[in-house]
Amino acid sequence: MRMSEEIQQMLDENIVYLATSTPEGKPNVVPIGLVHAISDEELLIVDVLFKKTRRNLEENPEVAISFTDFKRLESYQLKGKAKIFKTGEIYEKAFDIMKDKAERRRESLGKVGDPEISERARKISEMHKRLKPRAAVLITIEEIYSHIPESKERR
Repeated sequence: MRMSEEIQQMLDENIVYLATSTPEGKPNVVPIGLVHAISDEELLIVDVLFKKTRRNLEENPEVAISFTDFKRLESYQLKGKAKIFKTGEIYEKAFDIMKDKAERRRESLGKVGDPEISERARKISEMHKRLKPRAAVLITIEEIYSHIPESKERR
């Protein structure tokens, strides 16, 4: 299933929620900020702190991703299959995603007017600088659903 350019952009600009499950069906959902569409059918997620999520992905590659873009008033769920890469070209792309997201985070910090939020964001940014990708998770999108009934599905 192909993602529209708008969906790809929304994925890149928002926190997404990645749902995995054990082979027995016990769910796990985590927020992900390091996600980027690398094609109209594939997403790359950077694994920096996965524990249960990584174990679930290794045992059951079926995933769902949910996100809302408040600027556009759009919300979607994407379903697909995940593959884990610990080396190679796909893994190297994870470093590029981290670098790009860190730069955008630094730029947006200058736009935050609330000193308390700005300080918290600065600390998070500093923590992210120390993190290294453990793996890259490539997700091939198989289904796309809009959470907003009156909007037409965009693909």
